[in-house]
Amino acid sequence: MPSRKQVAADLLFGIQIIGAVLFCGAYAIRSLSDVTGTSVAQFGMAVAFLLFHLSLSVGAHKAKASRLTSQAIWTYSIWLFLMLGVILIVLRNPAYAWNEKDTTTLITAIALTVLTVIVISEKHLKVSDPMSKAMFAISYKAIPQILLAWKFIEEGASGTPTASIFMGHMTILIRIGHILFMVREGGMDRNRKWLIISETVNEISWIIASIAWFIMMYT
Repeated sequence: MPSRKQVAADLLFGIQIIGAVLFCGAYAIRSLSDVTGTSVAQFGMAVAFLLFHLSLSVGAHKAKASRLTSQAIWTYSIWLFLMLGVILIVLRNPAYAWNEKDTTTLITAIALTVLTVIVISEKHLKVSDPMSKAMFAISYKAIPQILLAWKFIEEGASGTPTASIFMGHMTILIRIGHILFMVREGGMDRNRKWLIISETVNEISWIIASIAWFIMMYT
């Protein structure tokens, strides 16, 4: 990759990591005092999403290893570590209580898991196939985020800080940009293709959650 493009990719990677720290840091600080509208079920599904995307990044690295694919692996690994930290902080707040909306999120994820297994079985795909991983990732991130919008509207959204809303969008878009750099460098293998698809659906669902958050916070 030409040095100018590498510098741009490195810059995106650096901003991504800073954005991840700001997203999770803001959530963690807010969760010490306010967990209104916060869903451990949704956070748990986000961890599963990150595991599948980490696996897709490893697959992309194996298909054509580069500095970019290494950065993608580090990106999802760091997000995974930070999200686990947020979950622990939320659970330590005595005000947090699992409720029917968390249960609905969990049951929906289980139902989508079964549906995904049926689909990939009919297509004769292995669980290790990039399409299978992306379908699981979408089930565990996009759909729970839509349900998070429902939780915001029903319970309030003050437990989600403004910084996390905006950092969420920024970091998703940066990851998509980083993956596009990976495509330009190494071609559109199936790991890169499904990373883009899954992250795009992730952004759409975060927009839906953000609209609900905005309605509850500013109307």
